[in-house]
Amino acid sequence: MSAAVPSAAEPTTPHVAVSRPVRLVRVAVLLIAGLAIAFSATMHERLGFDLGITAAALGGIGVAHLIEWVARRSKSPSSLPLMLGIVAIAAAVIVPFTASAIGFAVLIAAWSLVSALLEFIGGVVQPGSRQDSTLLGASGVLLALLALLVREDPVAVLGFFGAYAVLNGVFLGISAFDTRRATAAAQPAADAR
Repeated sequence: MSAAVPSAAEPTTPHVAVSRPVRLVRVAVLLIAGLAIAFSATMHERLGFDLGITAAALGGIGVAHLIEWVARRSKSPSSLPLMLGIVAIAAAVIVPFTASAIGFAVLIAAWSLVSALLEFIGGVVQPGSRQDSTLLGASGVLLALLALLVREDPVAVLGFFGAYAVLNGVFLGISAFDTRRATAAAQPAADAR
């Protein structure tokens, strides 16, 4: 009897994964941002430089999310990449106007917490639709905590942001090339036919 009634947890539309090139856009943005932060260490004593490089990185992350949203609209629509993109771009616009180290840390913490919350919600509401949302959410929470702990040191906040970018870029890059996950996702769809 229960087999005839579809479960509320089962998605009504089949999940279609985002293509690898679209996923690699976010990987590239994260890795470029992390490496730019790492290799510009001599410039980090200037708060203006820290704000500028952070604004560029957040803007790139926002654009990468918007590219994913556009790519997903026709196959498996989701507003999660759109919300993540808007949050990142809003933070990118606001960050140059923070005039203090504490304001910079609070903005990074707020962005990472909101992004982490959206990743966690996306992982729960649409299971399997966004790969690795739990790790991305957890690293966002960790970034927020670390940014608030060292809130008076903008160099440390920027360093933690760079580490966040590299960690997530590497993890998402590995995930983009993981063929086992793509095969496992395609198998239930083929069995349903």
